[in-house]
Amino acid sequence: MRSMTAYAELVRPLERGQLRLSIRSVNSKALDLNLRLPPALFPLETKLRAAVREATGRGKLDLSIEVQDEPDLEPQLNRPLLRSIAKTWQEDAEWLNLPPLTAEAFFRLPGAWMPPASDLAQRLETPVLDALRELLDKWNECRVKEADRLRPAFESNLSELRRLRQILQIEAETQAAELPEQYRLRLDQVLKDAQLAGQLPAERIVGEAGALAERQDVREELVRLSAHLDDFGERLAKGKLEGKAVDIWCQEVLRELNTCGSKCKRLAMTRAVMEAKGVLDQIREQAANLE
Repeated sequence: MRSMTAYAELVRPLERGQLRLSIRSVNSKALDLNLRLPPALFPLETKLRAAVREATGRGKLDLSIEVQDEPDLEPQLNRPLLRSIAKTWQEDAEWLNLPPLTAEAFFRLPGAWMPPASDLAQRLETPVLDALRELLDKWNECRVKEADRLRPAFESNLSELRRLRQILQIEAETQAAELPEQYRLRLDQVLKDAQLAGQLPAERIVGEAGALAERQDVREELVRLSAHLDDFGERLAKGKLEGKAVDIWCQEVLRELNTCGSKCKRLAMTRAVMEAKGVLDQIREQAANLE
């Protein structure tokens, strides 16, 4: 069980300078990686992304890789461009009434700085990939710890759902015992109002009342609800909860609760269903942060 929200940072020395890597993640339906690294390391981008895909399935990630105090990363001034611009500026400044050329104006020009030409990507490939794997391991440890912080909330929610399910079971038994007689009395009244009293056998009325009561029986839904709660408890105990799987589980539990809500005739059942839906929303909200 791993959260999609975590942060990790790593600093590793090099022969010249040092590597600094950091990763920050939040929840997302898919894997969305924003990678920031020096232009000199662009040739490593494909391998870096592949390493991240091996470590996680989804989430919005910001991965930053810096090479600090590395002489080969020092940019070079584009001297040919500077000389060309300065010469042209001087030749045309008088008739165009141009102000003097300043360093600030030149450095704003595209190409004022040239990227360093070096074999840095080749030299640092192994150190960078090794450091990234170490960073991802550290990050995944943080994600597990973050997910473990959600465990007490899940356990509390599950306990509350089981308590509410027990209330529904008790009320459902009472409703199943009361409804046949209620429906029989209602049918008798309907026949009486229609001036048909005594024209139907008592056995027929009792049978119809029983059939109507059976349609309102929610005990079958409560059996399925109990199975869903047991499944959630087993996954939680094993640390196997996953965001998408929990979302589907919530949909199944909500279906059973909706059916119970549509069939219940007792106020206590209605209240229990409403409270259970509120607890279910809490589980869904927390589980949205799980990978």
